[in-house]
Amino acid sequence: MIKKLFFNIWSYGLAWIRLVLVFGSLAFFVGIGLILLKLKLAGQKFAFRMRTVWCKLAICLLGVKVHRTGNLDLTPGTLYVGNHRSLVDPLVLFAYLTNGYVVGKIEVSKYPLVNTGARQSGVVYVDRDDANSRKSVRETIEVLLRKNNSVLVFPEGTISTDIQPKQFRQGSFHAAAAAQKPIVVFALEMGDPDRDFWHGDGLFDLYFQGFSKWRTDVYLHFFDPIRGDSGELLAQQATDMVLVKLKELQGNWG
Repeated sequence: MIKKLFFNIWSYGLAWIRLVLVFGSLAFFVGIGLILLKLKLAGQKFAFRMRTVWCKLAICLLGVKVHRTGNLDLTPGTLYVGNHRSLVDPLVLFAYLTNGYVVGKIEVSKYPLVNTGARQSGVVYVDRDDANSRKSVRETIEVLLRKNNSVLVFPEGTISTDIQPKQFRQGSFHAAAAAQKPIVVFALEMGDPDRDFWHGDGLFDLYFQGFSKWRTDVYLHFFDPIRGDSGELLAQQATDMVLVKLKELQGNWG
């Protein structure tokens, strides 16, 4: 009984320490970014580099161990798409993607510090329930790609707790096809579906469930770039690629 109590105190204490360190470091990086951008001493490329440095630090503080496979193509003007498991996914991806914008849910804009950092580092917000917003974001993605800016999108539209990925939405694929740009598909799987999958709605409860343990394993695979003229076919191809790879990565469970 005492041993179990001590373990619970230690686990939740670890999660709290991590939370404080992650948000403390985010505040520091955002503050530095605001000063440099305000004084026009840095631009968007510098903000991208700052984001990568912070994401590497954040996943380290959270105890995330990334098992990466595949060759990552960092050609400018690439669309990066893959499945979405938890709120830590963007941190994991941008620890490797050293440039590029990201499409995020409009709800993120309600988080003061997170929103400031996101805007500094190139977020494009979308209201997924608004057809006009989705159309506008698709057009923005195409413009960014044509200007050789890379873009990260989670085309499932939400965090998925299903074994199989949800069918990818086609908007970003149509944008890449129209801009004649490559698409790099990735598959991301968590090491412990019981604790790492985001079941439920309580953000803090989910955080403490996942990061009160010493290590969180994340398996990340990058595929070789694909191209095509049909957004519909590209979306289906990407969904199928991720489906097959997730089955393989799920072999690490248990």
